Amino acid sequence: MYDDFLARILEPDIFLASQFYGSGGLSRQLEGEKRLMIAILKDAVECLEKYRDARDGSARINYQNAIEWVEDTSTDWLFSFNNICDLLGFDPAYLRETLLKRENRYSKPARQTVLSFAAMAGNQ
Repeated sequence: MYDDFLARILEPDIFLASQFYGSGGLSRQLEGEKRLMIAILKDAVECLEKYRDARDGSARINYQNAIEWVEDTSTDWLFSFNNICDLLGFDPAYLRETLLKRENRYSKPARQTVLSFAAMAGNQ
């Protein structure tokens, strides 16, 4: 009886690799954080595309916020453009340049108001 007890105590435990190394909780958590970062980057690109020609206030604000986020080169905030690009393996300078070139290509030049001579003479 005592020998049986000792044999069970001293018997090596059998573990599966997943039991020994864990179930990947940390890697799943990191994958979730990466998915969040991808979603933030995707949302910014979609805001640039969707609200580029917007005229109403809230849509225009979304566009401006996306532009400012892409242009910001600071790394103080975890979800800054630079940090997200770095953590996802993108070159932030290249991606920023590409996105801003695309916006400059699509932006319409400010229309100049042409005043006729008659209109100017009438204002005097």
